[in-house]
Amino acid sequence: MGIIDFHVHLGRREHLTPHMIQYLEDTLGPHGLDFMDILSPRAFGDFLKNQGIDHAVILSEYSPRVTGTIPSEFTGDFCRDVPELIAFGSIDLESSVSAGEQVEHCVRDLGCKGLKLLPSYGHYYPNDERLLSGYEAAQDLGIPIMFHTGTSLFPKTRIRYANPLLLDDIADDFPNLSIVMCHGGRPFWYREAAWLLSRHKNLHIDISGIPPKQLPSVFPKIDNFFERFVFGSDWPTEVASISDQADKIRALPMKPRTISALLRDNAARLLGLS
Repeated sequence: MGIIDFHVHLGRREHLTPHMIQYLEDTLGPHGLDFMDILSPRAFGDFLKNQGIDHAVILSEYSPRVTGTIPSEFTGDFCRDVPELIAFGSIDLESSVSAGEQVEHCVRDLGCKGLKLLPSYGHYYPNDERLLSGYEAAQDLGIPIMFHTGTSLFPKTRIRYANPLLLDDIADDFPNLSIVMCHGGRPFWYREAAWLLSRHKNLHIDISGIPPKQLPSVFPKIDNFFERFVFGSDWPTEVASISDQADKIRALPMKPRTISALLRDNAARLLGLS
């Protein structure tokens, strides 16, 4: 079976802050953003197939202070006609529309299958009262929410909002809401993120941004919690080849059921795929 990549970024130059444009040009080369600007949904789906990816979660983003704004409408439209692409919307706290209404719009009108929030980029705590109606709507609709946790080097990021322990309130107050801790609290909150798995059955960890060889050491009980981890590449900023990243995971000294769950099974369950 193919892989499900739970963490992919895709936007156009027009969506990005000047700093993010410079960062991507430095990372991807001077023509990297030109490629992103002309990339079609079908061409990206074909690229994923060649990488051994059956499905990829494409993330929206409302972070005008740090990286930019990739609207849920753009992501939903980009993914609409390509079965391999799964749109995740987001919540714009600058909007006059309530979080709950935004979530309903993302799911019912745009076809989104989940949400991605970046508190440290938007300068808010996850338990901000403005978000609570969004969590309630997501729980009622049965969709997962991803949260960026851990560090980031981008200017104007506020790391204090990215401690995974801040999700304890949300997990407790919304026990039927599936929550994914992106990056597992990298690097100095790995233990906190792992501990939260033992406290809340609705919490999961997305391993994007964590070198595969470090997984057994930073999450020594990963085999015990094999149903709670999902694979994410953080493409295009972390890896050029998603398949190489997956191969490195397959080579790790973990149980086969853990590797299968990590690369596909857990994500399929969260996304409602067969």
